[in-house]
Amino acid sequence: MRRIVFALPVERGEGRKYGYSLEQIGRLPGHLREGTAFAAPTFSDSPWLVNHASRADRRQEDHLVHVVVPTALALLGAQPRLPVHLHLLGFSKGGFAALNLLSRHPRLFTAASVWDASLLSDRPPHPQLVQAAGSTEQLDEYDVRHNLRRHAHALRGTHRIALGGIGTLAADWTAGHQLLDALHIPHHAYQNAPAQHRWDTAWLTPAMRHLLDLEARLH
Repeated sequence: MRRIVFALPVERGEGRKYGYSLEQIGRLPGHLREGTAFAAPTFSDSPWLVNHASRADRRQEDHLVHVVVPTALALLGAQPRLPVHLHLLGFSKGGFAALNLLSRHPRLFTAASVWDASLLSDRPPHPQLVQAAGSTEQLDEYDVRHNLRRHAHALRGTHRIALGGIGTLAADWTAGHQLLDALHIPHHAYQNAPAQHRWDTAWLTPAMRHLLDLEARLH
């Protein structure tokens, strides 16, 4: 085992309105799962993976980075001398979170493969995100477009992002592709056959294929 893929949630708790990530991942072709451990963290609040401005019990980013990741590595039995790639996979708000986490923690996470990622276009933040952030300043801290701009230097030089579409959020895919191009951040931008806005092998298959390709480029 040499990689862990974190399938980032779109619902709080054990919600299944948009399907179940690990169930759909289990239906992927074997060669896309071989040598990979998949982790599907859950959160009690809407999982935008941001830290609340004032509430210590709602620091989702810190929980993922400082609790979930070390726990996954410990369960894998990873040794420091054996490199383990940590990848991010998600759609909708999970895609938003994956791009934020990669840009904010480029030394921790290797690559992000997202499909139908949210809030890459010019539109107001979702009310759930406003509540999760807790302040206007915190919203700015987690604006995914701002973070890609702020940390563009760390994402240049090699392909670390796969931007998939188009599902429901076509404008976000277009805006995200244009922004990454403008920032000279290398990435795979692709459009697969339309799929429902949920966990589905229709988009997971190309998303995982591109994720493995991103990793291979590093070698």
